[in-house]
Amino acid sequence: MKPILTSAEMAAADRHTIETLGEPGLDLMERAARACVETLLAALEPQDRVAVVAGAGNNGGDGFAVARMLAAAGRKVAVFTAMPVKKLRGDALANFERLQKTKVAIAPIGDGWTPPADAAWIVDALFGTGLDRPVEGRLAAVIGAINDHPAKKLAVDMPSGLSGATGARLGVHVKADVTVTFQHLKLAHAVSPACVDCGQVIVADIGIQLPPSAALNRFMLEPDDYARPPRDLDSHKGSYGALAIVGGFAGMEGAANICAMAALRFGVGKARVYTDRPGGRFRCDSVMVDRVDRFTDPGAYSAIAIGPGLSRTEAAMDCVAALDLRDSRVLWDADGLVFIKRRAPAYLGREWVMTPHPGEAAMLLDSSSAAVQRDRLTAAEALGERYPGGWIVLKGYRTLIRSPRGELFVCGAGGPALAVAGSGDALSGMIAALMAQGRSTEDAALLGCLRHGMAGDEWSRRCRDYSMTAEDIVDNLKH
Repeated sequence: MKPILTSAEMAAADRHTIETLGEPGLDLMERAARACVETLLAALEPQDRVAVVAGAGNNGGDGFAVARMLAAAGRKVAVFTAMPVKKLRGDALANFERLQKTKVAIAPIGDGWTPPADAAWIVDALFGTGLDRPVEGRLAAVIGAINDHPAKKLAVDMPSGLSGATGARLGVHVKADVTVTFQHLKLAHAVSPACVDCGQVIVADIGIQLPPSAALNRFMLEPDDYARPPRDLDSHKGSYGALAIVGGFAGMEGAANICAMAALRFGVGKARVYTDRPGGRFRCDSVMVDRVDRFTDPGAYSAIAIGPGLSRTEAAMDCVAALDLRDSRVLWDADGLVFIKRRAPAYLGREWVMTPHPGEAAMLLDSSSAAVQRDRLTAAEALGERYPGGWIVLKGYRTLIRSPRGELFVCGAGGPALAVAGSGDALSGMIAALMAQGRSTEDAALLGCLRHGMAGDEWSRRCRDYSMTAEDIVDNLKH
């Protein structure tokens, strides 16, 4: 797992490195610029021209250094300053003065500015990670002109106009093809929707050290983090738990069936669906089916998944309300989340996970799915505060997983192939399967989300994104 820093945490690391450890800020800026230049030189053709758009802060200072280094490498480069030069201070001013000693053309940006028509790359060095308000006025027009130009865009540290504190879009913002950031990922690089506008993210080590007091609690999950031990040779189905699934009511049997099949593929010993019509469309012989009114002993199961295909009828809600879940490990999804909203039960389980998609999160928060998607981090935090004590899995691109302690994990696997009916039911079965097998709730949530995303990514490497079905997710779990 890689740590993800907020803007404030990164600023504290900068101060610690410069003020406590005595590392000159100009040296850090030089290394940052070098990382950007190395990325550009790997992509540039000999005749390509680069336009560097620089602001007044340290991000602008990085841009000045980038231009100087490109010129020293024999590349065509021009610099456009978005702020009056008199506003430059400290290391940014020092690098501007260094740039002035070269033959690089430097021009202020006026009204109606557009990048040079022949620019192959534009370097966005307007704002860094500290931006906390929308860009307006002339600078907003500058960002618009950058986006409208056909050149490739490289953002220094972070595309201007994104929030480094939440991963939200603050308003008008640069849409980068490549972002070179320094030392650690920031929230905008990891969390959607902002991460979508970062393009390829390259993290360069430039020697910034975290202060000893740093207590990081946000992390990026990557496929290399996925690992499961082999089974014991003398094990049997009882060694791997029993999962009860409350759902698959009339007309929605498929949701519970996908959940159960994903659970079995993911290693649970037994899976039984409790439904209102056991004789319905349950076509897999590996899945046991029974009447919901016969589910009277939750303690007989090592985990319970409530919601896939449950229906929203009051009769279905009554069936769930009758269960004593105080000593159970429970996963809540789909219509199970509707039960939580309507009935506000005193107990969600001894240990529990909820897995809302944006629409379900909006329902739980009395909000809208559009609002959830605009600021997914805030939505995940709000769910954790409204429903304390369990694990929150906010599904979507870069699924967010929030622990009861407030830690945040971002799933770095998964993409548009997973945007299909039944995908969430498969995820529910996977997480619940690990819970039933005795894995910690943390492992169940993290490994389940990660493997689910990996299935989608593998499909996208071989097939069209739009062609995946939930059954394909289940099938992928064989590997």
